Amino acid sequence: MNTVEITKMVIKGKNYMTNQSCFVKIQNQLKFFTNSERKIAHYVLEHYNQILNYTITELAEKVETSDASVIRFCRSIGYKGYQDFKINMARDIAPADKLLDPELDREDSPGEICEKIFLSEIAVLKDTLALMDMKMLGKAAKAIVGANRIEIFGSGGSALVGMDAQHKLLKVGIKSFVHCDADIQAMSASLLGTEDVAIGISHSGSNRNVVCCMQLAKQQGATTIVMTTQGKSPLLKFADVVLFTATKETAFKSESATARIAQLALVDALVAMVALGDYDKSYHAIQQTRKATSDNKF
Repeated sequence: MNTVEITKMVIKGKNYMTNQSCFVKIQNQLKFFTNSERKIAHYVLEHYNQILNYTITELAEKVETSDASVIRFCRSIGYKGYQDFKINMARDIAPADKLLDPELDREDSPGEICEKIFLSEIAVLKDTLALMDMKMLGKAAKAIVGANRIEIFGSGGSALVGMDAQHKLLKVGIKSFVHCDADIQAMSASLLGTEDVAIGISHSGSNRNVVCCMQLAKQQGATTIVMTTQGKSPLLKFADVVLFTATKETAFKSESATARIAQLALVDALVAMVALGDYDKSYHAIQQTRKATSDNKF
């Protein structure tokens, strides 16, 4: 057999491995796993349809292992990490046309699509309101009003929610800061102090960068406010105040559009509480900021 033929076989083998289902990959790798990885593998195979609902921390606790072991397990079967692993599991379990949203169909008319999306977002807002702890919300508002400096941390869509919070807080006279670069976020978090507030926004509660920033802020003595969905996650370990939001689950949990709606509504409620806490000051700030931007309007 010549080199060309061997190369073709290797390439064909790689393609075969890539096309294998997640379930089959795990079964084929069983004898090559470490003891810790094998323990995770058996649990996943036995509870395959339930894993999509678990955060990495929840799965680690179910198996009585660590988050790091779960990540190593995911990488040993060819995935970048836990999220990539769950996405590929979803492809095994859910039909391709149901991955974005289980209620949407390819045959839906524009009117049906809009109705389903709007109703699902209304439902998420109602669920978030039911989850809301008013004492926690009041505590968060009080911390923001009394803060010397406010830093907001988020990645991806959560970073956009952070920017929306920055914009709305500034309108009522509260200065806050949002950085897009991960290194600058980490440096900024490490310089916070006991009179400062750190706000971490993460739908899953397991974004490595956000968790790291909140850990740094907590170590420096800053008050930490976390906005995330219910369930156990690494982010909760570093939270003084937790504001939970609901979400309508999809196969790609972190991509749920309804999550952003719930987060934005929670930001609106929080800013309103801050503003009403000192109405005269907030009203004056609104007038000033409106005047400052009036030249940009016709």
